[in-house]
Amino acid sequence: MIPGVASFLFSPDFWLAVLACVSLPFVAVGLYTAWVCYKFVPTMTRVFEETPIFAPPAEPPHPDAEDVRFQTADGLWLQGCWLRAGPPPRGVVVFSHEFLSNRWSCQPYCLSLRAAGFDVFAFDFRNHGDSQSLDGYVPIQYPSDYEVLDIRAALAHVRFRFGGNPPPIALLGVSRGGGAAILAAAIERDVRAIATDGAFPTHSLQLAYMLRWAGIFAGHYPMYRLTPTWYFALLSAIARWLGARRHRCRFPKIERAIRRIAPRRLLMIHGEKDSYISPDIARQFFDLAAEPKQFWLVPGAKHNGAIQTAPDAYIERLRAFFATNSAENPQK
Repeated sequence: MIPGVASFLFSPDFWLAVLACVSLPFVAVGLYTAWVCYKFVPTMTRVFEETPIFAPPAEPPHPDAEDVRFQTADGLWLQGCWLRAGPPPRGVVVFSHEFLSNRWSCQPYCLSLRAAGFDVFAFDFRNHGDSQSLDGYVPIQYPSDYEVLDIRAALAHVRFRFGGNPPPIALLGVSRGGGAAILAAAIERDVRAIATDGAFPTHSLQLAYMLRWAGIFAGHYPMYRLTPTWYFALLSAIARWLGARRHRCRFPKIERAIRRIAPRRLLMIHGEKDSYISPDIARQFFDLAAEPKQFWLVPGAKHNGAIQTAPDAYIERLRAFFATNSAENPQK
């Protein structure tokens, strides 16, 4: 080896040069990450937390309802109501309402189920309706671990009312209530069937928002076009974590929960004209579930509007779905 070259290879200058070359890609990625976080994450956190501008239809209290109060595992008192079908019921349908709604919104969905022999139990989520509010918690349109606690408390109340031996129990949830129902059913294995309307995958939906808005904010920057999707998924997770800290909750991954529904039956209803959650996102969410499952895309229906768009077909589909499952006992 040439003496001058040998001395250079063992010199501090050579190893500093090697270290600089090795570190350069990491430094570049670090700087790019800092720039992207500064550019996108605060805005995306606000986008995730913005609540949709809509008012769910208000329903008056039902004169035959039996009002009850029950307690959650973390000590809050929730308001519920029973709509009895008469003994013995074919099953119990626990209804979880959409964001900004209350227990009485169950009536368009569930009165026909009551007429078909099912007891209906509906309740107000915490910080909604007549239920107690949790200090420091500001709910938004994504289901959190608190809504899962509320549904689990409702299921515990149903079991208690039947002396620990209830008839077949099913869940029916709308929008955020549908996502919370999937999360709760993944834990509560005695739930026989789950029907949702307008349910959505929190993590996938937030990633779709991230990709859409990042493109708008970044324009045609080459670095944006070259950034892989997994990188934006990481940024989405950071934004979600910041939002969860502000709201003092967790946003569980519904995509993981829906895989745990089988062998219980799943019915997902979605509006073809849903402008909040596109049918493509809903279909991808549905594809994560194993059989047995059904997906009904309602032509012309907007978000949570399928029951108004096709009321007769909607009621008949729900009634047939729950009637089938009331006679089954899927393997736990």
